[in-house]
This record gives sequence, C-alpha cells and structure tokens, in this order.
Amino acid sequence: MTATAIAVLSTVGLSVDNSPPDAPEITPLAESGPQTSTSDPTTAASTTPETTDPTSEKPAPEDDPGAAHIAPATIPDGPLGIPGIALDAYHRATDRLNAEQPACEMDWTVLAGIGQVESNQGRGAFDVHGNTIGRIVGPRLDGSIPGTAVIKDTDGGRFDGDRDFDRAVGPVQFIPSTWATLGRDGNDDGLADPNNIYDGALAAATLLCNQGGSMADPAARSRAILSYNNSLAYVANVNAWAHGYAVNAYPLPSDLPPIHQPEPTIEPPKPPEHCPEGWEGTPTAAPETAEEGKPPNPVPGCTEVPAPPAPDNPAPTPPSATPSPAGSPAPAPVAENAPAAPPPAPVGLPVIELPCIHPFCPPPPA
Repeated sequence: MTATAIAVLSTVGLSVDNSPPDAPEITPLAESGPQTSTSDPTTAASTTPETTDPTSEKPAPEDDPGAAHIAPATIPDGPLGIPGIALDAYHRATDRLNAEQPACEMDWTVLAGIGQVESNQGRGAFDVHGNTIGRIVGPRLDGSIPGTAVIKDTDGGRFDGDRDFDRAVGPVQFIPSTWATLGRDGNDDGLADPNNIYDGALAAATLLCNQGGSMADPAARSRAILSYNNSLAYVANVNAWAHGYAVNAYPLPSDLPPIHQPEPTIEPPKPPEHCPEGWEGTPTAAPETAEEGKPPNPVPGCTEVPAPPAPDNPAPTPPSATPSPAGSPAPAPVAENAPAAPPPAPVGLPVIELPCIHPFCPPPPA
C-alpha cells in the first residue's frame, strides 16, 4: 500500500482497508481532516475555516416538515431497536434536507446506517435533548495509528476534550475541524454540537447531499458515503444497515465486511465537584440521568445528612411570671422534690380503704 493510498483513508482510527484498486479517489470529509500534517500550530489555525453561523442555515418553520416538536422522551424505539430519539433525529434531518435540496432525495435509513456503523446509535444513551450521555470520541489523531494523519487540536478541546490533538466526536463521528465547516443546529436550540444526535444527523445529511446526485441512485449514494469514509467495506456496512432498517431485518454477517475500525473511546460523565446541599461526602461518579419530571438521582459517594433528633424530654416550662389578678390568692410555691400528689379518684366511685393485712403491714410501734 503506497503512502498516497494511506493518506486518503479516514483519519478517525481506521486501519488500512483492502479496497479494490479501482476504488474512486474521494477525500473523506466527516471523519477526516487535512491530509497533510498540521503539526505547526500557526498553520493549523490559519487553515481552519471559520465556524459557520447555524442560524443563517435554518429554514423558515413552514419550510421545515421535520420540526414537529415531539417530546423525545415519549418516542418509542424503531426498527431493529433503534432508539426513538435517534429515529426522530434522522427523520427531521431527512425532511429538512429534502426541503433544502429536493434533488438529493435523502433517505433516513442512510443516516441510520451511518449512525449504527459509527457508534451503535450512540450506544442508545441520550438525554431528553438528544445529547449523548458520556462523550463518544475516536482515537487520538497523533499519527500513532497506521493509516491516520496527524491533526493538531483545532477546537481547544471544546468538543473532543483533547487540547493537543483532534478526535472524531459524537454519535456520527465528526472531527472538530470538519465540524467547524459543516456543523449545524438540528434541534433549534441555538447551538451546533457534534455530541447531539439532532445536530450530528443534520450535518451528516448535509455532507452527503453536498456530494451531488440522488441518494436513490446507488452509484451516487456510494460516492457520497465514500466521502464520509473512503472505504468500500464501510459503504457495504452502511448500505446493509440502511436496508435492514428499511425492511426491519438484521443484515447477514456476510453483508458486513470488517472495516478495521477501532472502537470509539467512551468517556463517562465527570462527577460533580461537590455534593448537593444537605448531603456530605466526596462525589465518585456522575449521577444517572433522571426521567423528565422526576427528582434527580443521588450522587454516588454522597450521603444525606440526617436531621437532628428531637429531644426525648422537653425542658419544663417555667412558671409564668404574670401577676395574679387583684383579689385572687397567689398560687402556693411547689417544692422541687415534693412527692407527686396521688391522682384523684374517678368521679362517682366510692373510695374504699382496706385494712392492713399481715405481713404487709409495718410492725406496731414498741
């Protein structure tokens, strides 16, 4: 394999793919960055495109058939167990791109195929807004993996958490330098974040449609997917999963040739710095995400501070210092160790005094 052939392979942890020699020479965009080393920080900064304004790309609400504001937490899972929130994101991205570029004829199953191959649909771990629970990042692009380029950090670690080198990030695995050009706001929250399935799906659909042709044309679709990752095995996997989602049937193992792609690194959420108010200890992990409308889950490592116990014997109430009304006798003082007076006999019952019976009687005086 020549150095030129290695350079055009994806730079997100893919090993050299044994593609046929007549594979089209297409520069991958989503999972790759510049094909030359960007080890010089000044060069990397000067060649990085400015981040696009996502608000300028949003169509009017009446032109966006996908903007049906459905609460993601209520969406049931789709074909082959695809998470409902991911299914919603792919449909919305498809509807928006078909409104913007009708000739593209985007199909949601193609996006679902990419999401499956890239991250197993984000491992199905999303919050109610579509953000991945725990950051999903690809291998560090420092040149240590054969077939990958060296891409110095371009986002200050904002998205991939690495301040030295870039990594592919999110459920559809964009590297930050590519996201700076293609990142889009898919859920209209004012932020384009590759860790969000709505934003990632819309950006992936935009990348595919920008290659020209119709996704209904097998040749045009394969060329578009190759721009995502220049590997025919990758194209075969995406198409197999796309067909599986369309017919609700899992692909056969023979339809899924190995891509030689390392598994993305899963970074769990960081624990909070302090325990919540009323709790003590040191947080050891982030709490599990609570369902919408329910109280937050406890933070691991924190224990609730018990309330102080109520006193068993409350202090006696001191006598009132209020003077007695004129003409009424003052109450007699009570000795501190005076024996308690016997309780009064019930009203209406006679009092019977029994004679003392030996041996319970004290002896008579001498």
